[in-house]
Amino acid sequence: MTEFIMNWLFGVLFAVAVSVTGAAVDLTSPAVFNAIFYITANVEVWHAGARNVTSAKYHWLHHGIDEGLQACGSFHSAQYIRRYSDVEKAHGLHGYRQAIEHYLTTGQHEHRVGYLEGGYGGRWTVSDAHHKLFVSASARMGAAIDSLVWNNHEFINSIDHGRELQMAFNILPYGGCFNPTEAGGRYDGLSTQTNSKIQSVHASGITLSTTVWPAFWFRAVNYIGEKPCPGGMNTENTYRHPFSKKVTLECPGISQSCLHFRSTFTIAGVFPHYTMLQMVAPAGYLTGDFTVWRSYDYSSGHLVAYHTKMPVVLSSPDKHFAMGVFASPKQDTDEDMYYGRFVLSKDKITADTNKWNVVFRKHTLPAGTTHVFNYDTYICVGTLNDVTACLKKLTQAHHADLVG
Repeated sequence: MTEFIMNWLFGVLFAVAVSVTGAAVDLTSPAVFNAIFYITANVEVWHAGARNVTSAKYHWLHHGIDEGLQACGSFHSAQYIRRYSDVEKAHGLHGYRQAIEHYLTTGQHEHRVGYLEGGYGGRWTVSDAHHKLFVSASARMGAAIDSLVWNNHEFINSIDHGRELQMAFNILPYGGCFNPTEAGGRYDGLSTQTNSKIQSVHASGITLSTTVWPAFWFRAVNYIGEKPCPGGMNTENTYRHPFSKKVTLECPGISQSCLHFRSTFTIAGVFPHYTMLQMVAPAGYLTGDFTVWRSYDYSSGHLVAYHTKMPVVLSSPDKHFAMGVFASPKQDTDEDMYYGRFVLSKDKITADTNKWNVVFRKHTLPAGTTHVFNYDTYICVGTLNDVTACLKKLTQAHHADLVG
């Protein structure tokens, strides 16, 4: 315990550096560091024993900074150096600590960008700088979105391949036992790879487009002992038909932060006998901060208790951070579209997860046929007031779909 306290105190003192200009710099500022992102995006940090904010900060200050690790979704010292020749000239390609200090004291005030356009090191980032919104996907997660930062706050939990902001589908009655999942499979775990196979990624400006062959959640014929199936019903580890998405960081007529998420599912190949196809378009796995659940009642314009037929809203208790989701119910679905909500394990910051999803359902399709389904979902981000205003505009724009 004494050693832990000493490490914590030393870490706090070490967090504040003095830049070359003489200004005090907080090297754990949320502009450059987020504990959840740092632990989940860097497998070596997890394996080094970081499990909470204190240990993540300690590792960052004493190892991560000088190793050039990325510690938040909106900034990476290695990319910052390569983006700006003056920073590289002054500090060199490996002057990571000095690059962070430069960004905190100068760069962010000059509206400089902390990542490389088009991707770097297996991560692709797009942003809406006006709204302080940054979205990124990683190769480790099959190009699924594993970070969404608004106003220097991380929204996404990506500790394993089943979380993130991602697409998936399953069939009833098998559920997870036949469950292609964009980011990867259950047993990909904390590995640096995934059984999802990236086909293409394009990241530019405010638009991220990807195509991937998703992994099945359970490996082929993997025994799990869960009803209604004894194991994975798939015969391969990868579903060899594409999931595609196009995510644009603006929505027509919306002044608040808003993502237009278009999901495209190709349904083909051999399936076990099933009764219903459920396409998740998409699911958002948020951090433990988002503990307050509501729905937006578009008939009254107010937030109400959660309901599966109304746009779902998650927020932090102080209402400073929120996310709300809307999808038109008039899209290609044989049963009513619904909004789901779930709370996953609550034992540590890397596991605390609050989940929403949007689910479209189709009846059994003829065996041996190929079908392509497209779904549009809108995701509002900001304060709770921002999100409520965003959902109001979205539902007004789709009024005919909601009352028809």
